[in-house]
Amino acid sequence: MKFDRKRIWIHMLAAVTAAAVTVSPVLAAGGPQLPENYHSPFSDVGENQWFYPYVCALNVEHVVAGYDDGRFGPYDATKAGEGILMVMKATGSGDQYPAEGQHYAAGYVDYAVSKGWLTRSEVPASLDQEISRSFIARLAAKALGLTPITHASPFADVDDGYITALYRLGVVAGSEENGQRLFHPDSTITRAELSTIIWQIMQYANRESDDGYLTLGSYKVHALSDVPVNTYDAEKFRKVGYRMTYTDPNVTTSLGVDVSYHQGVIDWEKVAADGIDFAMIRAGGRYYGSGVIFEDTQFRRNLQGAMDAGLETGVYFFSQAITVEEAREEARFLLDLLKDFDFHGPVVFDWENIDYDTARTDGVGSATVTAMANAFCQEVENAGYQSMIYFNRYIAYLIYELSGVADYPFWIAEYGETPEFYYDYQIWQYTDSGKVNGINGPVDMNIRLTPQ
Repeated sequence: MKFDRKRIWIHMLAAVTAAAVTVSPVLAAGGPQLPENYHSPFSDVGENQWFYPYVCALNVEHVVAGYDDGRFGPYDATKAGEGILMVMKATGSGDQYPAEGQHYAAGYVDYAVSKGWLTRSEVPASLDQEISRSFIARLAAKALGLTPITHASPFADVDDGYITALYRLGVVAGSEENGQRLFHPDSTITRAELSTIIWQIMQYANRESDDGYLTLGSYKVHALSDVPVNTYDAEKFRKVGYRMTYTDPNVTTSLGVDVSYHQGVIDWEKVAADGIDFAMIRAGGRYYGSGVIFEDTQFRRNLQGAMDAGLETGVYFFSQAITVEEAREEARFLLDLLKDFDFHGPVVFDWENIDYDTARTDGVGSATVTAMANAFCQEVENAGYQSMIYFNRYIAYLIYELSGVADYPFWIAEYGETPEFYYDYQIWQYTDSGKVNGINGPVDMNIRLTPQ
């Protein structure tokens, strides 16, 4: 399915200005925490400046240093060498020393090249030349192991899958200017600006549950004791090409796709012959502007075609409900469509927020979203079908009250080599850019896991 860009706000910077754009998050980690009685070692970094905690926190971690004259140079443009060094250190490179006579950052460049995050042709001719925002973002995304996202960019001035992936995780957010979100990909980035991004990268790189908390980018939330925890072994996931496997004799797996009218006319016999076991079909949705409910134009063809090809099938509804009654209305609409089919698979509630445009769902609170999911799922189960809830980690951690929907199976959207979602799930949507015979263009791919 097309999972629209999520509203993951952090502290970020305007294009070439000296001041930061501060956007309040729904829940935040609270920013960097400095040691008690800490004082800035830099003459030009004071407590009253927006970048103070980020620069100083990175200095404590030995990720950034100042000039010989005691300055940090927060408004100086970042040079290639120092930018590469900071990203590598933030993502766990350790110390990388240069050969004798080389630039101080040469060891970090060699490290990035050895990992495949940079090619020699991408390395600037001089490590003392200024670098762009897009260079830093792409390098960071690759070093974090992110998969480029092929859906429409949240930024009006750049369409880059790696930058979009960072946006989804809350590592970058861009700036709002004249009603548009801009990233300014070709602009230089100041040392202060880079420090905030590096801190966000470090939060994501150290994102495991810690002392009862879960972190996602700059967000920090309590881990819930009454929601089943993910017990899958990350080491047992293996992705070859576009196919994901999980090697555990105690877990049965199957490979699937999820589709809508975006994929056009699908040859389901070819899909089945290409090793696909199941298909999740969009039945319809609700427009985020008008609120009108619609049937997906390829729904009937897709559902019947997938079933005729012998695939297990499920259906989902793209919800833009803002009240419990609207969620029930959506469920009843979908259930009415299913009356024409001999269908027995899961029926999924897919509520999403829209951040690239003004939407009717703007401002809908956690309690309402949770209540709407329950209402939808209750209607589905009262009709004799299995219900399920789809979301990504941002929606799950920061919008849903997961304890209130823990009785339903989860379908998690998280693109990468291994899932980081803390809680249990039944289906993992691991890419939105898969390739399958019988489907033109990229397609979302999923692995379903069933413990024995």
